[in-house]
Amino acid sequence: MKKIYEDDRRYSCLRPIVDAYIRGSFKKIRYDGLENIPKDGSVILAPNHCDALMDPLAVLAMNRDKKVFVARADIFRKPAIRKILTFLKIMPIHRVRDGFRSVLNSEKTIENSIEVLNNHVPFCILPEGAHRPKHSLLPLGKGIARIAYGADRGRDGKDPVYIVPIGCEYGDYFRYRSTLLASVGEPIDISAYIAAHPERSEAELLTDIRNLTAGALKKQIVYIPDDDDYEATWELSKLMTGHIPERQLQRRLAANRKAVEDLGRLRDKMPEKARTLFEKAVAFTEERRRARISLHAIYTRNPLGSALLRTLKTLVDLPFALVLALASLPAWLVGEKLAAGVKDRAFRNSFRCCAIMAIWTLLLPVWAIVLLCTVKWYWALAALALLVPAPMLTYDWFEEVRRCASSWRYLFNGRLRDMKNDLMMQLKTI
Repeated sequence: MKKIYEDDRRYSCLRPIVDAYIRGSFKKIRYDGLENIPKDGSVILAPNHCDALMDPLAVLAMNRDKKVFVARADIFRKPAIRKILTFLKIMPIHRVRDGFRSVLNSEKTIENSIEVLNNHVPFCILPEGAHRPKHSLLPLGKGIARIAYGADRGRDGKDPVYIVPIGCEYGDYFRYRSTLLASVGEPIDISAYIAAHPERSEAELLTDIRNLTAGALKKQIVYIPDDDDYEATWELSKLMTGHIPERQLQRRLAANRKAVEDLGRLRDKMPEKARTLFEKAVAFTEERRRARISLHAIYTRNPLGSALLRTLKTLVDLPFALVLALASLPAWLVGEKLAAGVKDRAFRNSFRCCAIMAIWTLLLPVWAIVLLCTVKWYWALAALALLVPAPMLTYDWFEEVRRCASSWRYLFNGRLRDMKNDLMMQLKTI
């Protein structure tokens, strides 16, 4: 039987299509630091886990390298699904929460992971073990440390073992066609660290590896401690950086990190002032959400002008948007139906992406045949070129309609404008 890390012709043929759909799931996607991925040795890719399946998909599409992934073992129970996941180069990983039998099976997962690494195929594990749509980190599981330590023990003095932290920063966790900045950090040379600390026991080294990985991941994301002030801190930081265009991903990341640091210092040095500010931020967030007003509407300095411009753009784009929406109706409608049935909102974009990928790939050839049979070939090719991104552009128009409606709500909500102005005045003093 072919090993999971070995080349597969069918997989290689499908891979470019899948990568294109993954990148098309975002209005803008950027990968920074790809040069940090070592060319030698065994590479463990370790992204943060905040947006369900979109996190490993983002890692898959970052370059053309082969990669093997892990997913929780319970989804492998049905033979048909297990076969599909194995074809997609995804291995099961057994967790303590799944019971004693899973703990025993986890040893097999560790062995298989080490085999992948020893054959110089990058191995991706989401070290938090569970996703959570927050700009924070869950405690890292033991799996990544055990795999890295085991791979180093079995390398026989050959190429080193690295853990490469990857920070995924989304413009919005729940909106399809948002933005994504994936930052690849400096690799952690696990072999060098183990060799430099011969006095450390295995248990101590495993803890060290987890701590090193967590520290490296925090440097790649907007990290906010997960405490009672999380929501207020994130809302205030977005108000402080809202003037930066959403497509300037690196600038927004740096500005948000600085805003979080400034708010943290305020909380440490002037706790009473910070408490008053955070309480106002919580009240502002509740009022904004109750009124169904997005922060995109609040960023503007001229609410009336913004509402008028958004309305004009929405109306001008309407005929083109209707054509694309009707042409791609089965793809995005099924995606929305599937997403609506998922309780965990962080999974909804994953379902949208997979539905569009499956249905639109099958529907496009049908449109090609219809067009080639009804109009001249050059018109058919032109129409197909416009149809290729149809589901994605349809979502962009839906988002524009949502923001337009939000702008008008904000224009007629004087209370929220006053609350925002009060917050901005206080933020200028920190």
